[in-house]
Formats: sequence, structure tokens, C-alpha cells
Amino acid sequence: MVRDQALRIASAVVRALDFADRVTILNLDNNPETTVLAIEAGADVIAHDGHTDAPSIALALVTSAEDEERTVMISLDDDWKLSDMARTVGLSRQGHDVFIAFKHRTKNQRVSENRPDAPIDSDTYTYADADIQFAYCSYSGLTAVSQQSPDSVPSDLDDALDVRVVELDLPSGPPQRESLASASRFAQFFYWMLESKHPLILFGVPGIAFFWVGFEMANELINFGGPHDSVSLGVALAAFAATLIGVFSLTTSLILYVLGKQVNRMPNRAPFK
Repeated sequence: MVRDQALRIASAVVRALDFADRVTILNLDNNPETTVLAIEAGADVIAHDGHTDAPSIALALVTSAEDEERTVMISLDDDWKLSDMARTVGLSRQGHDVFIAFKHRTKNQRVSENRPDAPIDSDTYTYADADIQFAYCSYSGLTAVSQQSPDSVPSDLDDALDVRVVELDLPSGPPQRESLASASRFAQFFYWMLESKHPLILFGVPGIAFFWVGFEMANELINFGGPHDSVSLGVALAAFAATLIGVFSLTTSLILYVLGKQVNRMPNRAPFK
């Protein structure tokens, strides 16, 4: 569930694809840039301009999730970090039909003003009372939630369903800055290269390192004024080997990068029958 997160969307999709068979972006503000970046990163996009309570979100997702064993819903905002992905997905394997983690009441203006001391639980808080930070549902649980109204409470769900509702604690300490993936477009691009095992990172960076080491070793050997013995010969061979490996690695990274660009430009064709 995304609103005003265009800089983070590609990184989030790439990270989510490490855990999920399919990633769907619920675009809450219909930002065209978010849509383009999400699709390029490999996600499906659904435009949603309705309410963001649990039943409304479930109703928007239930049709596209009918073939999925489990659906994890994440509110991608400043309170949720990419480093939380593994923990969030791990919780979804506990076996509940419906698990909803609401934000702390201080994050919801309606709750903090009207019910400042009441804990969030499945018997007292309606879906409209609290904002979702993350949730997960089996398909039967997702269907059941989608059939409720925003004024319903989670305890109204069928007793046959395993339901758990929690309120998240406030983070301890001062707010931490987001990862470099959201700092700038260049940082986001660099993060994507790391996540996607880009050839310019896998081969280019080691190639530069080896080439620099070989160059420095050769330069020191040339400036060495004393007699040349077996040690200096070994240094010369090591410098030659490091330089050769660096050049080879740099060349490989450029070739793989160019080939990748050409493959991406090729039109999809149906297989021969």
C-alpha cells in the first residue's frame, strides 16, 4: 500500500520479490511515476482511491489473490523500513488466517484524541479506528475480511478463523534515517544494482580494485632502484596477474551490461510449436 513513495518503490519491489511469488502495488495516490517504477521493477499495480481500512484493502486485493496461499499487506511509509521485510514475512508463516498489526495509537489522530488509553484489540477497535502497518491473511481470511464493513471489529469474524490483532509499540530511541535506497535516485539505482546482482557491481568493482592494485605494484617496482632478485620477479608477476584480472573483469562487466541491454530490447515472441 503506497502513497508518495516513488523513491522507495523500486527497492521495495526488488526486496519483496526475494520472498514472494508476486508483488502487487496498491497505488493510493495514483502517482504515475510510482506506477511506472513499480511495473519496471516487476510488480503489478492497482489504482485505489477509496478507504484504507482493512476491509477496503482486502476487497481491492481479493480478486487478484484467489490463486495465492497467503497474502502479506504492508503499508509502505516512514514507519516501515525495508529492513523489516524479512521479519514481516516471517510472521506470516505462523499460520493465522488473519493477522493485523495496527499502528500505535499516537500515529492515528482519531484514536489519540478520542481514545488515548484504550488498547487496540479485536473486540473494541473497529477497522476504521486504526491504521494498518502490516497484515497477512490466508485466502479464506482475506475473503472474510473483505466482506466486513469498516465499522466492524475483527472479533466479528467467523470463529472458525484463527484471528490475531496487535498494536505495534513506538520505536525506541530517536527516529532513524531511512536506508540509502531512499536518499536519492542515484542511491536507489545503486541499491537496485546490488539487489539484482548487476554485472557492473559483480565484475566492475572487483575489476577496478585488481587493476588499481596491479598498477600500484608495477609503479613501485619501476621506482625500485636496487638490484632485482627473485622477490622483485615475483612482485612483477603478481602485478601483471592483478592487472590482467582487473582488465578481464572490467571487460566482462561491460560485455554483460551491453548484452543485458540488448536482451531487454528484444520483443517477446511466442515459442515455436
